Amino acid sequence: MRKLAPFLCLAAASAPGEAFADAGHIAQWSPHPYALLILTLGALLYGKGVHTIILRGAFGRVIGARRVACFALGLAFSYAATASPASEWSERLFSTHMAQHLVLMLVCAPLFVSARASQAVLLALAPALNARGLSALLRLSRFVAGPVAVWLCFTGLFLLWHMPSLYGWALRSESGHALEHGSFFIGAYGFWSLVLAPVRGRAPGHGARLLFVGTAALMSGLPGALIALASRPLYQIDSAQAARLGLTPLEDQELAGLVMWIPGGLAYLAAVLGLLAGWIGEAERRALRRAPGAKLSVFLCLLFPMALAGCDDVLPEGSGAEAATVYDTGGNPQRGAEAIAAIGCGACHTIPGVNGANGLVGPPLNRIGRRLYIAGLLRNTPENLEAWLQDPQKIVPGNVMPNMGISKEQSRDIAAYLYTLR
Repeated sequence: MRKLAPFLCLAAASAPGEAFADAGHIAQWSPHPYALLILTLGALLYGKGVHTIILRGAFGRVIGARRVACFALGLAFSYAATASPASEWSERLFSTHMAQHLVLMLVCAPLFVSARASQAVLLALAPALNARGLSALLRLSRFVAGPVAVWLCFTGLFLLWHMPSLYGWALRSESGHALEHGSFFIGAYGFWSLVLAPVRGRAPGHGARLLFVGTAALMSGLPGALIALASRPLYQIDSAQAARLGLTPLEDQELAGLVMWIPGGLAYLAAVLGLLAGWIGEAERRALRRAPGAKLSVFLCLLFPMALAGCDDVLPEGSGAEAATVYDTGGNPQRGAEAIAAIGCGACHTIPGVNGANGLVGPPLNRIGRRLYIAGLLRNTPENLEAWLQDPQKIVPGNVMPNMGISKEQSRDIAAYLYTLR
């Protein structure tokens, strides 16, 4: 351990020839094709998703310039870690390899989460998926995105891949190396999604997220401490490569442990401080809401959900208003039912009279012909219903109902059928 500090300061001066003996090898290096392919595909999908948002006039609300900048930074760090000439050193020095892991998990993943990469990619893929496919993706995300499952995946993968036997296999096998990096990134993306951008309505509180990050920091720092303090080499390290930089295998291992232990701990500390600041800010806002001058605002906030509760109200049977709301859309109800089945609306909604239409993602559409409002916003008229069917994202950008490419004629027929559900 005592040799590490002098090494950091004097290695380049003491052995310049050895340190750069492989410069020619680095210059002839070619990037890993799997890394370039994944980075290029991810950039194209994100760009397509952002372009879709711009066309819908929602740029700045769903994803804005700051989030696009986060994606660009994440892409740059990912390239540097996995596909640039600098990544060659990760296969030559154990300490550099550990730094590569930290960049993927503690830099790239949080940047992509901040960029809302998953939302943009989903928008890009939406035209290629039908409603059933989108519904399946939503159900899968809910199943795998639970806090306990995400925490176990993140910490478990970190501990598993740093076992000496698996680490050695990943270095020897190109596919193993790719699997290692991919699993690190996926686990980290899920972890930081819960910490930085939890799904509204299912988000753990600030206290739960603090516990989430604190325990993950403890479990992730433990291997670094053990590696740094070990009295003998635990991994099969290429001693020749380390020797060219004036390091013994044990010193390279100690440096790797310090990289995992200290910079990694600082990243978790920053996350903890951010959560604490958010928690304090939320407490201050709650205190203001409880102040005497805020009583009227609180009262109005309580009344607002009660008013919205009428959005799904139906007209009483036998009332005069019922007859006044029997709309003639000019469409064909039979063709409308057939279009509903063909488009796959039943994957998300329960729709009486349509076979297989028993989805639970969206609200049931039984008795929609008697409802006063559509989506809690629009008065239930043929024009509004047809506009919602054709382009729901234009009316409420970012809502969960995707644009299904329904034509004006199809929307007229579908509306005609829905108005028969009374």
